Amino acid sequence: MKFLIIILAIFFVVACAGIKARSGEAYSLIQNVVYKTIDSQPLAGDMYSPESTGLRPAVVVVHGGGWTNRSGDMAGISKRLAKGGFVVFNITYRLAPQDRHPAQVEDVSAALEWLYTNAEKYQIDPKRISGWGYSAGAHLILLAGLDRQRPPYLNSIVAGGTPADLTAWPNSPLVLKLIGKPLVDARAEWQEASPVNHVTRQSPPVFLYHGQWDALVEPEQMAMMKAALDAKGVLATTYTVKFLGHIATYALASEAEQRGVQFISEQSKEEF
Repeated sequence: MKFLIIILAIFFVVACAGIKARSGEAYSLIQNVVYKTIDSQPLAGDMYSPESTGLRPAVVVVHGGGWTNRSGDMAGISKRLAKGGFVVFNITYRLAPQDRHPAQVEDVSAALEWLYTNAEKYQIDPKRISGWGYSAGAHLILLAGLDRQRPPYLNSIVAGGTPADLTAWPNSPLVLKLIGKPLVDARAEWQEASPVNHVTRQSPPVFLYHGQWDALVEPEQMAMMKAALDAKGVLATTYTVKFLGHIATYALASEAEQRGVQFISEQSKEEF
């Protein structure tokens, strides 16, 4: 019996060690780090910091929610990235219809610039900052990162369930809340708010993933975004999540997320 207990104890220790190894890096979490205050309204994010030393790559993570709420909090993706060795800033932004486009993009851009300015404080390599968003968050990080005119110039972007061309939904109440005017009266504004129209030859590499059964943001949107990137010679990779819709892809697409982490890791490798 004593021998059996010793064997079981050894097995338990080995199993726990395996779990720890598979779980990735340990990290700390600081909530509600304010990056911007506008009209007395603080905008903040949660900062995930791996325990590794030296300069680390970073990712600004942007939630979805149809631009009107914070339902897609991105905590799961943020934890996965932090365990992968990234400093993660999971941010909030102003919501429609109280604030219209381009307020949301301005907030995401401000978060990128705040992280860049504070890179030394959080042991971040300012040349290795990337972005990740899902749904409305994918739309915003693409708008903020594809044709940036000032640092940080992003290493890469991961965008899931992306609304790429807003003009595809002329009767969408969500897009109307974002823009504030119907397509028939503001086509130029709807086009300006569409990521497909912001690709340049200097845009960062992009990983796109999308649910096969997405009825809210149709899979054709990923194809349009990929075509726009290909037309400018920008590295673009796509991944279709089989048999899942829009919300389920956000909640259950572990394989897509892992591929996204791998994509950012590859683009964030240090150059010597």
